[in-house]
Amino acid sequence: MTRRPGRIGGRDLLQAARSAAEPLARRFDAAGHRLWLVGGAVRDAVAGHQRQVTDLDCATGAHPGQVKELVAAVAEAVWAQGERYGTIGCVIGERTFEITTYRTECYRGDSRKPAVAFGADIEEDLARRDFTVNAMACDILTGAFVDPYDGRGDLAAGVLRTPLAPQVSFREDPLRLLRAARFIAGHGLAPGPGLTDAVRELAGRLAIVSAERVRDELERLLVLDDPGPGLRFLAATAVLDSVLPALASADVEQLGRTVAAVPATPAARWAALLADHPDSAAARLRELRGSGALIERVDWYLSALAGLSPPPQGAPALRRAAHTSRVDPAAIEFVRAVRRARGEPVADIDAFEAALAELRSVESVDDPKPPLTGTDVMDLLGLEPGPEVGRALDHLRELRFDRGPLSPDEARAELLRWRSRQA
Repeated sequence: MTRRPGRIGGRDLLQAARSAAEPLARRFDAAGHRLWLVGGAVRDAVAGHQRQVTDLDCATGAHPGQVKELVAAVAEAVWAQGERYGTIGCVIGERTFEITTYRTECYRGDSRKPAVAFGADIEEDLARRDFTVNAMACDILTGAFVDPYDGRGDLAAGVLRTPLAPQVSFREDPLRLLRAARFIAGHGLAPGPGLTDAVRELAGRLAIVSAERVRDELERLLVLDDPGPGLRFLAATAVLDSVLPALASADVEQLGRTVAAVPATPAARWAALLADHPDSAAARLRELRGSGALIERVDWYLSALAGLSPPPQGAPALRRAAHTSRVDPAAIEFVRAVRRARGEPVADIDAFEAALAELRSVESVDDPKPPLTGTDVMDLLGLEPGPEVGRALDHLRELRFDRGPLSPDEARAELLRWRSRQA
C-alpha cells in the first residue's frame, strides 16, 4: 500500500468540502485527532464531478464519545443512532456531517448485525471500505491524499474492485453484493477480476442481512437514471433471484428498460419492477419491510396499469375509472411509460386521457359531491340508520356514473322509484 498525496481532480469540489469542514477539523486537531474526508465527496472530486455536496462523510481516530464532545459545542444538532457502529452525525451550518471512528466491520456466522471493532489508522479503515473508489481519504487540514488501493486508477479505468480480495470484502458485509450493482449502474464501472464470481458464489449470504437494508440498497439502485446495468449484474450473479425470487425468470433486459422509463421515484420504480407480478407485489414489499405508504402507492400504480389495459371507453366507464381508480396524470403517464417500454401501442391511452379531460371540463368526476346526504335519504324513505341507507346511497352513486350529475330533486325521484321496486 502506498500513500499518494497531491492534487486531485475536481479541486473546486474538494476545496469546498475541505473549507466547510475546516473549523471542525481544527477542533479535532487541537484534541490530538486527525479528521479525514472520505466517501462520496472524495470519490466525486477524483472523478472530476462538479456538484454541490451538503452531506460529508469523515473518518477519525477519536472514539464516538470523544466525537460527541468535540462536535457538541459547534453543531446545531447531534444524533447518535449509529454510535454502536462508531458513527456520530451532526449539522453545522448548511452541512450534514457523519463522523465515523476508524473501524473494521463484518458479519459473523448467521448474524444479521455487523460486528464492529475500532481501528488504529486511516489506512486500516480504508482497507475495510466496500470498493477501491471509496477507499480514498483527504486530510481536511493538510490536503494530504491517501489512496492505498489505487481508487484513482480504477475510476480512470472504469473498473470496480474491492480493497481486499472480493470474497473477503463481501463476506465482511454481504450488502456489498447489492451495492456493487449500484456502482456498476451509477458510476459506469465494470466488474474487476474475480468480482463477479465472488458475488455469484456468495449470493446466498444476503439472507443474513436485514430486510430493511436490502430494500434500501435496492431502492438506491432503482432510482438511478438507468438501473439496467445493475439489474443485469444482479440477474447474472443470481442475487436478484435471492432477494426477489418472483423475478427469477424475468427478461432482465426488458425489466431494465421498463424501470428506467418511469419517473425516478421509489414507488414508480418499484411498481415498474414488479409490474408483471401485481398480485404478489404487496407481499414482496412487506417481506422487504416496505412502509405502508410505499405499498399503497405501488398498488395504486399497478391498479392503474391493470385498469387502463385496455382503457375504459364511454362516459359511464370514464366516471367509474376516475372515481374508483383515482386516475390522475401521474398514473396515466406511468401506464403510458410502461407500455412504451414494452413496445406496446399508446394511442388508446392518449385517446382515454383526452376523453377524460373533456369530461372533467364539464363535470366533477374524481370525487363528485352526492346529491343527497344519508340524513336526506333517511328522511325521504323513513329509514333508521343501517345497511339500507348505504344501499340507497350506492344506488345514487351508480346512477351518477351512468347518467352524470343528478339534482337533488332528480335523486329523490330516483330513490322513490328504487324503493318501490324493493317492495
